[in-house]
Amino acid sequence: MTAAEAAPDEERTERVLASTSVVIALRDDLRILDCIDSVDEDVEIVLALNGATDEIRRVLREHPRPLTVTEIPDAGNLGAAYNAGAEAASGRYLLLMDSDCTFAPGVVRMMAAAVATDPVVKGQVVYGESGSLMSRLTARVREYDEGEYVSALSPPLIYDRAIVEHIGGYHFDGLIHWCEDREFDFRLQLAGIPVRHVPEARIFHDAQVGLQNMRSYFRYGVGEGIAQETGVFTTPAVPVLWRLYEASRTLAGCARHKGIGAAAYYALLKAAFHTGTLYHLVRDPYGVRPRYPATAARTRMLRAIPQHCTELTPAQRERLRRAHLRAGRRIVPLADLTVFRCDGDPKPEPSPQAAS
Repeated sequence: MTAAEAAPDEERTERVLASTSVVIALRDDLRILDCIDSVDEDVEIVLALNGATDEIRRVLREHPRPLTVTEIPDAGNLGAAYNAGAEAASGRYLLLMDSDCTFAPGVVRMMAAAVATDPVVKGQVVYGESGSLMSRLTARVREYDEGEYVSALSPPLIYDRAIVEHIGGYHFDGLIHWCEDREFDFRLQLAGIPVRHVPEARIFHDAQVGLQNMRSYFRYGVGEGIAQETGVFTTPAVPVLWRLYEASRTLAGCARHKGIGAAAYYALLKAAFHTGTLYHLVRDPYGVRPRYPATAARTRMLRAIPQHCTELTPAQRERLRRAHLRAGRRIVPLADLTVFRCDGDPKPEPSPQAAS
């Protein structure tokens, strides 16, 4: 490509960067300082606080870089935090990031260039390892758990906020405290909006030690329980048999690709996940049931959506489509994705809407 041919692409990337907001949900993680420092472009940085400590508020106030800060009272609610961040953000393009991750140099620009032509773009997470066996096993399981299907799990994920009107009218489900990006990905599949993978757009995830990862999977299980009760995830018609079948297939695959040790560790994580789902069923720890819409009902299927690898089958897409229609959300495949291309001035932004 000649310099003359590259110039329009560079100009388009600059336009996208000028309308990009990096959105980070944050509670009490001081690694946010390293995350902010790794943002190597002049873009808006939005911090969505959910249960932040006084120390976090202090370091953000004293930070030399301009920061947009918003806050929700519902600690641990990632869906609501991202909605608040989207509402506070001025950019058309939202780049979701985690406080315990850092961008490799040039990645923000790389993702901005990609989202100019594709409305949803996923980068690559490089999972850190410390000297402990637990951190090495965690990195292997996390790599395997992302599966071969390119989904919209964040971070790093950048998307054109104009897609929201085509996926139900909201960014993230404000009732789902965890697994919020999984539910977001399902709606993208219903709308026929593909996720472009840019593997060279790497971020580095801090090494996880001890029981951190087990706690995460327990919370994912709680999010799964909420999503099943509201019908935006499927519920196994024969729960025990389905979970035994799904777990055996998943663990066998993990053993083949990542080794017996990783599969054994993954079995513990699966147990933590299902314990979280059961815990929500018994205790409703986030007190969300009183806020369920009147249309909330389980979407039961004999072949439910597995926890690992999130590509929906045609039957699963149809059932979820009907569940959303029951709730007043009509999600149909888009006929023309070129409407999202940034070939000129940014289109007017739709008003961000949070799920009720």
